[in-house]
Amino acid sequence: MIAGLGTLSFVGVAALLTAVLHGATGMAGGILMAAILSHIIGIKAAVPVMTVALILSHLSRAALYAQDTDWAVAKRVLLFGCPTIVIGALVFSRISATTIAIVFAVFLALSLPVKHWARRHDIRTEPGVLAAASAIWGMLAGNVIGPGFFLAPFLLGTGMNRLTFVGTLATVTLAMNVLKASVFSATALIDIETLTVGILIGLITIPGNWLGRSLLKRLTDSKHRVAIDLLTVIMILNFVYLAVASAR
Repeated sequence: MIAGLGTLSFVGVAALLTAVLHGATGMAGGILMAAILSHIIGIKAAVPVMTVALILSHLSRAALYAQDTDWAVAKRVLLFGCPTIVIGALVFSRISATTIAIVFAVFLALSLPVKHWARRHDIRTEPGVLAAASAIWGMLAGNVIGPGFFLAPFLLGTGMNRLTFVGTLATVTLAMNVLKASVFSATALIDIETLTVGILIGLITIPGNWLGRSLLKRLTDSKHRVAIDLLTVIMILNFVYLAVASAR
């Protein structure tokens, strides 16, 4: 799947650096690493690999932020999101690489106006709104890496600060990736090679998460939001490129 010492070294360094980013923002690291892997092994293979890797990555982050996590919000998100995660993962097994890249680009593009609209109107997320958003997030989660971009404004709309946001999202996405990996295994998208590469990448992300936590504590909530927006734009451009390239 990944051949050559140089390529393996590059993947290892990329996993560490994207984990630092993920630890500092609560998101983006997984989708950025998926984007990097997509250029090496293809987007169809990159998603199952990163699903395995993110189980370990989110597990370490969830442990780091356990005291900051809003467990009530996490339970509500998973209650309404888990059924649609299964549906989304089954859909993923049947669609093309081009379609996957387009889905990535579209959902990221849609997340930007949703976030800014919520901020501008100082929207507070009510339980019913969170439940509906969680169901949509679950469908996206089954298809793509990094659906936290969509869920983010609804979590922040509950009034949580950046530390609670990162902890809650880590707990939610840990459960999501475990469920998603189970579906991928049943549909033969995860084999021994995929599992091995995913575990290796996941182990490398653990120290990166710890370093990212130190950076997060130095950020303000406003700078944290700006960083996420900039990363969103970069990822949109990347997946538009992948969609065009895979369609050729």
